[in-house]
Amino acid sequence: MDSILKAIPEETYVPVRVIVYETLREAIFRRELKDGDKLIESELAEKLNVSRTPVREALRMLESEGLVERIPRKGLFVKGLSKEDIIEIYSIRQALEALAIRSVCKNITDEELKELKRLYSQMEEAYEQGDDNKLFALSQKFNEAIVAPSNMPRLLSLLATYHEYLRRLRSRSFSKSSRKVQALKEHGQILEAISERNPDKAERLVKEHLENAIKALTIEFHPNNTPQKKMI
Repeated sequence: MDSILKAIPEETYVPVRVIVYETLREAIFRRELKDGDKLIESELAEKLNVSRTPVREALRMLESEGLVERIPRKGLFVKGLSKEDIIEIYSIRQALEALAIRSVCKNITDEELKELKRLYSQMEEAYEQGDDNKLFALSQKFNEAIVAPSNMPRLLSLLATYHEYLRRLRSRSFSKSSRKVQALKEHGQILEAISERNPDKAERLVKEHLENAIKALTIEFHPNNTPQKKMI
């Protein structure tokens, strides 16, 4: 994988601080910048071929987002996700998707429903073939497609804010064969409820699906249910 931390082109219509922020954020999600790595303004500015000001502004943005933490007298460091972070992120997703799925049941068109069924069929085929990479990619696409018919752009925008967090967490939960099977079954049940245009059933199934996802992740990273904030 090519490094994302390289010189930023001088000619750009996007503010440099935004490009630096997006570059560093992607580097964190791709683990090019790993949890616990110290972030030094001068080194990052040199590597990205920018002044220290946009780097400083980008780091502040990352700090407010929770991806970077400042330790007094030591500096800024890449921060991992704790058990509490995982629960918070999935709780937000659960609330948003539960609201979206009710609207989907009312607004989804026959063509959109047909596309969802096609995607689900492809997911089943990928699972039968043992192609985890394809299954994960299709699951990502399915998760986005299943809420799109809600016709709630602001809600979808909020979900998109957490897209990278969710992608990273889903990739970890997909490493467990038992969770793959369960998630696939749960997706099928949600799709059936949408086909029935049953918002109460669909909402209940979405909440159960995400509750199970939270349990799988927290057990994986905290098998003994210990209180320490283990970083992932």
